[in-house]
Amino acid sequence: MTKIILIIVLIILGATFCTLNREEISLRYFFGWNTGSFPLFLLILASLFAGMVLGFSVGWRERRKLRAQARDLRERVKALREEVETPTPMQKSPGLSPETPKVGKPPLA
Repeated sequence: MTKIILIIVLIILGATFCTLNREEISLRYFFGWNTGSFPLFLLILASLFAGMVLGFSVGWRERRKLRAQARDLRERVKALREEVETPTPMQKSPGLSPETPKVGKPPLA
């Protein structure tokens, strides 16, 4: 519900912005190139849209790198878990043989 209200408020603000900035402008560039007349709000909205696209594309590239790194780390964790969980044969201690009595309770006679 809050999202819908926020969207409605943004639409109202955008429509108000467009009606308040209807002055006709034309842009002049280098080498004598210029545009025809158009409303000021179109220039501002086009600039806003271009900035959003640029920002999202840069963010997308960074997220893509982070996802690849996370995938590699997950695979490494999986391999390490498998290595830890695989049973290994019991290794004999170097100083003990089956004939050597173990420390503990003395044998009952």
